[in-house]
Amino acid sequence: MNAPFDAATWGTVGQWAAAGGTLCAVVVALFKDEYLRARRRPRLRVTAELKLPHCHKTFLGPYEVQRTTLTTTSAPCYYLRLWIANRGKSRAENVQVFVASVLQRAADGTFVALSSFLPMNLRWSHGRPDGSTEVFAEGIAPGMGKHCDLLEIVHPDNRAELNRDLPESPKDLVIGAVQVEVFPNTRTHLLTPGVYRLNLLAAAANARPMDTTVELTISGQWLDDEARMFVEGLGLKTVA
Repeated sequence: MNAPFDAATWGTVGQWAAAGGTLCAVVVALFKDEYLRARRRPRLRVTAELKLPHCHKTFLGPYEVQRTTLTTTSAPCYYLRLWIANRGKSRAENVQVFVASVLQRAADGTFVALSSFLPMNLRWSHGRPDGSTEVFAEGIAPGMGKHCDLLEIVHPDNRAELNRDLPESPKDLVIGAVQVEVFPNTRTHLLTPGVYRLNLLAAAANARPMDTTVELTISGQWLDDEARMFVEGLGLKTVA
């Protein structure tokens, strides 16, 4: 036998259903835009590959140096660059790449943080049209990318005159200069031969920071042949 229809009970159920529908509509209204923004937010990705066009041999200069007389010259050097790509669905604004820390591999294989290294932003490659250093890239469109300088290595013969020298490092070995926005007078941006891990943060005004760790190897030897240098003299890869 069917239970009698209870108008009061069903009225209460209807009221709760209406209230639930209203609540859902409010939640959707409140969070829909934030959800869509999150879906369309820029997503930055850092790529480190020891090959053209990211890394190559070139010349630094011309610059003036006091030898027997004031001389204008240039120095052979290698540039190692990162590729910063936007894999999201909207333009990344005011993009920066920050070196949070540098660790060096010890004799036992562990990596120990260099407490003397000053965390700073890296420089974007090629600078601005007026020649000034670019630290915050104005923007990277979806599906596009931009090079960021990571390391510069000059010929050992030019170390001293370019302020890339360290007293404890033998004069015939190369030294790497991390391309931070300002070269500190303490020269803590200079890396002697060894294996290093650099912890990087790539971020934008409208994108969350992306953690990346790259491993850098500096053997210490200078090779004029670019292909050999990228096999025997240097190493660069993403490890995390």
